Amino acid sequence: MSMNPISTLKKEAEWVEVATSAPSAPKSNPNPEAESPIKKWVKSIPFFPVMDYFRRKVYDSPLFDGSVRSLAKRLEEWPGALLIDITNRCNAKCVWCPNPDLTNVGAMDMDVYRKIIDDFGSRGGVVTFGTFGEPLMDKYIKDRIEYLSRYPKIHKAEILTNGFFLNEKIVPTLLEHGVGVDISLDELDRQTFEDVKKMSFDVVRDNIVNFLEANSKTTRPVPVNIRIKTLKTVEETMEQELFRIIASHDCSIVLNSIDDNIISNWAGKLDKDAFVKEYKISTKNKTRYTHKRFNQTNVAPCTQLWKWMVVYWDGSVVLCCADMFSQTTVGDLKTSSITDIWNGPAMKKYRDQMVNRQRFDVAICQDCDIHLSWHNLKEYYDDNGNFLPDRKFIMG
Repeated sequence: MSMNPISTLKKEAEWVEVATSAPSAPKSNPNPEAESPIKKWVKSIPFFPVMDYFRRKVYDSPLFDGSVRSLAKRLEEWPGALLIDITNRCNAKCVWCPNPDLTNVGAMDMDVYRKIIDDFGSRGGVVTFGTFGEPLMDKYIKDRIEYLSRYPKIHKAEILTNGFFLNEKIVPTLLEHGVGVDISLDELDRQTFEDVKKMSFDVVRDNIVNFLEANSKTTRPVPVNIRIKTLKTVEETMEQELFRIIASHDCSIVLNSIDDNIISNWAGKLDKDAFVKEYKISTKNKTRYTHKRFNQTNVAPCTQLWKWMVVYWDGSVVLCCADMFSQTTVGDLKTSSITDIWNGPAMKKYRDQMVNRQRFDVAICQDCDIHLSWHNLKEYYDDNGNFLPDRKFIMG
């Protein structure tokens, strides 16, 4: 369903996200990824970062653990979501991503995939494709999506893509099976895009435009989210022709101008200081009070250990979605069941360490700036551990 370009552009301009926190909104908001104008105004108040820092220090202390502990206990019974990295190969070479440094690369064997989905389908939940690589590069992607339809309890599927392979070969399958599409587009200027992502801007632009048109014409449009992080200003980006085209369609947009508080260090695998220096990124917001810097010192339990199970391309289960290099494995789904791993001794040990504020005893957590408190679970699940129906995507 297409929307009026002018009115839509105005609407988008009101809630374009410029913060680093996970997108969220009250249930009454039809767009959970949107940030309200009031919230944006509050964040513009002088000294807000300092006030918010101390708010989080208090809220993430053991004093408030009781407000999330019962939900965490429910999610310990069964993962509400399965994040499957069916391949860690990627055609892009984004300058803020350590993926090009990977040496252990591959794609998930189809028999292993079927075993995992057969297991997960018994109780169900959300399935997300992609985080460390480009899932649309996988030659079995159609078969994998179609296989999900065997299990009605897998009530939601989504895919994270850079858009390069989002073409006529795969779009009909995505639309037919209702797969939500989360696009990491980033730069909208051709030269900047190709400088920082090392792939064709024209191919990605045409794919996205064609996909949005196809989605608007189908009887049951799929959820679409487009992430844009840019070296330019938010205002400059919103003036780009492609932004206007995107905003004329029914999709959510998360737009951020890159600074020290936007780029993640991938659990210490990306040298952010070198990146900031090379690309002359503003460091005026680089203080101990900013979101990313707080994440590196916050000892509250991390949401990752309850939010979802992260499956590497070889079938091993890693601790979280920041573990691109498979540093901390907690089991192997080729030989074990989801329940055995999710409720197994390794996960129990790591969860206990988190609850006891021993986060920095976990090697991969020691320099991670993606860390989010387990209170963030309430942004995705209700009190019974069910994925919130008005939440479009679990990735974010």
